This record gives sequence, structure tokens and C-alpha cells, in this order.
Amino acid sequence: MRNLLIISICSLILTACGTMPYVSTEYPLRAGLIQPVKVIGKADVTNAQTSDERVIVYSYMGTKLDSSIKAITETMVQQTQKELLKNGQPVDGNGSKSIAIKVNSLRSTYTNLLFWRSKIKFEATLGNGQTIPFTVPHTSGVLVQDLNGCIAEGVMTLLNDARVRSYLAEK
Repeated sequence: MRNLLIISICSLILTACGTMPYVSTEYPLRAGLIQPVKVIGKADVTNAQTSDERVIVYSYMGTKLDSSIKAITETMVQQTQKELLKNGQPVDGNGSKSIAIKVNSLRSTYTNLLFWRSKIKFEATLGNGQTIPFTVPHTSGVLVQDLNGCIAEGVMTLLNDARVRSYLAEK
């Protein structure tokens, strides 16, 4: 009986300390957070992250979440495309524009009083060859919203950046 109790306690501890998968999903941005974007030609957003490496995006007191950095980048790419469709003001023009996004890291930390702070680091390579690095913070009272919201805030920061907007509007 005593051995069964010890095995049960050890199993509980090991289960609590395991790494669980985090699957990034779009956190919708409300209207007005991204200013209308003038886009000359067609804009194409692609995933430039080649690594399928799994990274820890959250770790606190035995709880760990991990995800593929490529999958996180894909979530950001998909949301950027949707926001360009929603906020883009297409202007007829020849040629196309491209933005290649590469997320390098996403990490959330527990602060206190049930708040999490996250930070996403990514780069956007524009079709004109310019690579722009970004570091975007986010805070939330819900862990998964903190991570998904950080990706969304990265999209918002990207599409409100003067360099990106200028590139999309140039002939």
C-alpha cells in the first residue's frame, strides 16, 4: 500500500512537470488598430522560418508550453494576410510586393497577480531587400491570450511601421 502511494505521488509530480504543446491561433484585432494601408500591386506574405525546432514559450513552476517556431511564424503570416485584406487599400499597379516574416522567439513569463508578459522577436524582409527587426511586448491576464495576443500585436506593429507602409505604397 505504501509503495502504491509513493508511485502515485511520483506519477502526479512527473505529470505536472511535463511539457504541453502550445498551438498558436489568431487573436482578432479590433477595427482601427491598424491604419488603412495603401498597397500598390498585390501583396504576398510568406513564412521565412525554415526551422521546425520546438521551443519553450512558457515555463513556470513545473508547467511548460512548447511550440514549433515555424508554426508560430505561420500563424503570424496568416494573420498578416488577413489584416492586409481587411485594412489594405489596393491601388492598381504593376508588380507585386512581398513580406517574408521570420519569428525568432516568442516567450511569456508570469509576473504576479495573475498577469503574464510576453515578447515576440521577429524580422520582416521586404521585397526591396530591406530586413526590419522587431521586438514587441504584450501583457495579459490569461496565458494563452498573452501568447496569441503577442503575435497579433506583432502583426499590428508590422503593418503600422512607417518603413513597411512606405514600401507597400511605393510604385
